[in-house]
Amino acid sequence: MLVGALPLQFAFGLVYSWGAVAPYVERDLHWTPLLVSAVFSATPIGYGAGIVVGGRLADRLPPRRLCWTGLGLLAAGLAVALSFPSGVTFVFAYSMLGLGVGGGLALAGSIAAGRRVLPERAGAAGGLVTGAYAFAAPVQVPIVSLLAASIGWLPALRGLGLAMIGLGAATLAVMPAIPAPRSHPSGGAHPSLGALLRRPRLWTGILLEVTSTPLGAYAFVHAATYAQALGLAATVATFAITAVAVGNAAGRITGGAVSDKLGVDRVLLAVLLADVAAAVVLFAGPGPWALVSGALLAGTAFGASAGVIGRLAEDAAPDAPNSAFGLLFAGFAVGAGPGSLVGAAVAGSHAWLVMGALGASGLLVVAARLRFRGQVRVLGQDHEDQGQDHG
Repeated sequence: MLVGALPLQFAFGLVYSWGAVAPYVERDLHWTPLLVSAVFSATPIGYGAGIVVGGRLADRLPPRRLCWTGLGLLAAGLAVALSFPSGVTFVFAYSMLGLGVGGGLALAGSIAAGRRVLPERAGAAGGLVTGAYAFAAPVQVPIVSLLAASIGWLPALRGLGLAMIGLGAATLAVMPAIPAPRSHPSGGAHPSLGALLRRPRLWTGILLEVTSTPLGAYAFVHAATYAQALGLAATVATFAITAVAVGNAAGRITGGAVSDKLGVDRVLLAVLLADVAAAVVLFAGPGPWALVSGALLAGTAFGASAGVIGRLAEDAAPDAPNSAFGLLFAGFAVGAGPGSLVGAAVAGSHAWLVMGALGASGLLVVAARLRFRGQVRVLGQDHEDQGQDHG
């Protein structure tokens, strides 16, 4: 199952290559920085819609079906945008439809498959799957950077996109046929999305995702540009964006695994504190090593906030974990998408402070979550009692 799920997520990690080609697009097509940011930000927006729908479907349908649908949307979106490149096709076809909605459906299917493999370690399963997505950045970004400089950014994206679609299709073809999930524990219908959203452990989790992700998303798009604005060497800009990518991948895998051991609240508290620290370092207009360190910290926090979503979902909704995962990841997407645009609108070094202030506001949500800790055990007992009464 993992042979099919993990390379598929690596293929969708193509999204991170946009940061590497963005300077070439601005130079060749004369796009504004806001339009360049919109291409990156449209992916989380489409992802949010795709993962909510996909999470709901994953509680009812076989995972492989969702994975194939997501890959098909990616192929369609890339075909349109890379054949007819423009601001409209890149924002809506390449980013929002292909990498966004397609990526959300594929993630829902991959998470459901991973949950079958590691049913008792939801955090580790979610960290592995989302980590495979993020691991694409330190691998694909250097490749597309070299190709864009030698043969042009558009041929580079075309070649890499075709390779990633082929990789996803080849590994999905050998994924075992996985049946649809078992029915609701109590024998009834799955809870509605509205009922799930009324659970305090879920809506506070969504708020934490919204507040913890804008800094990392902004760093992905603008860390290299910021290094150049500070007058630092081109190699520093490359190291900065690579540091964000490496931190993102490591944070997802580590954050998911640690959340199984220590709980999500402690991990998310560390994420928010790391956001604040990274924002202060980057705002200070640092030298090369401090800039790279701040970028690494921002990327790690960004990745960990995604890696814990699997455990967050089990924590908040053990009776509908895939639906809860979709809602929580939508919160991640809302923070990453519009959050990056807010930073681009502020611009300059002050953008880091604005992004850090959003992370600091999440500390209040952590305090609120502590009041609802016992509700998970009560919820699980309620389902067990309902099943006994039904019997």
